[in-house]
Amino acid sequence: LVTEEPGLFDEVLARGIVARTAAGEPFQWLAVPAFATAALLDFTNPDGLDWWREQLHAMVVELGADGFMQDFGEGILDTMHFADGSTGVDLHNRYAVEMHRATREYLEAIGREDVFVLTRGGFSGRPGAAAYESANFPGDESPDWTPASGIRSLAPDMLNRAVGGAFGFATDIGGYLDFLVPPAGKELFIRWAQWSALTPFYRVHNSSTGGTRMPWDFDEETYDVWLAMAALHDRALPYIRALWTEGLSTGVPPTRPLWLEFPDDPVAAAQDQQWMLGPDVLVAPVVDEGATTRDVYFPEGCWESPEGGERVDGPGIATIDAPLDRLPWFARCGSDPFARVP
Repeated sequence: LVTEEPGLFDEVLARGIVARTAAGEPFQWLAVPAFATAALLDFTNPDGLDWWREQLHAMVVELGADGFMQDFGEGILDTMHFADGSTGVDLHNRYAVEMHRATREYLEAIGREDVFVLTRGGFSGRPGAAAYESANFPGDESPDWTPASGIRSLAPDMLNRAVGGAFGFATDIGGYLDFLVPPAGKELFIRWAQWSALTPFYRVHNSSTGGTRMPWDFDEETYDVWLAMAALHDRALPYIRALWTEGLSTGVPPTRPLWLEFPDDPVAAAQDQQWMLGPDVLVAPVVDEGATTRDVYFPEGCWESPEGGERVDGPGIATIDAPLDRLPWFARCGSDPFARVP
């Protein structure tokens, strides 16, 4: 909590439910990007849990929220002290899980297991998602084409999380962190929407300075591509959900690096900008600015495009036409994966 919300900030300090210094004083520091004094709610304190449930009640029961983002959760400093005797060293990884656990247990207690909780901090405590979340936010990506934090950073991040047990990767379409670079332009926004279509979640988010970038903020072509990708995502959802459910017992994620499906193929292992959605769908989005083709690596087998009509026999690389309105994706020949579940 920060002093930008003085009522809540003063309340938690008065109730004594924040992390403390070794001397027993409320631990306060200057938080960014708000540049305001902050304190950290103590989820090991029973009174802190009561206060948290009061906030959830106001949001879910009184306002009727069906979902929300539970941001942060990783800013635990070593010198913090908590009610159960833990220090920041002990609680650093556990803190976000305790926060998400408190939320999930409250929602279950009131019969609202359906409420969608998008988290940021956390780690996987079971196959499917980081503990007690619905989906995980990958951080503040920059609206650019770079491999460090832009669109090319997405696939390696998603696939690393997936094989680690956190399936619910939920990127901000168009990127977020635009105070150092301009907000996403039309081409990047479209390619980002295409990138997201065959992943578990398809969502927009506000940017850090430019506000929420909606598809209708650009032009008719952008909006048309957005609708087409939304329709593709909706068509794939039953398949994705079935893969997710299956993965809860097997640990195998819906989105898979190629090496997971083709472990004996060293070229497949080197592909970090394409993935398998389940065993039958190969996804290879365009992640290079200005590109109208995409070199796609096809593992062993016969692959066909349900939309473009191409048929390719792997293993090998083929150059696929990829104008701005096309997401390159392929299914195993003869399969219709979205018409069935695994």
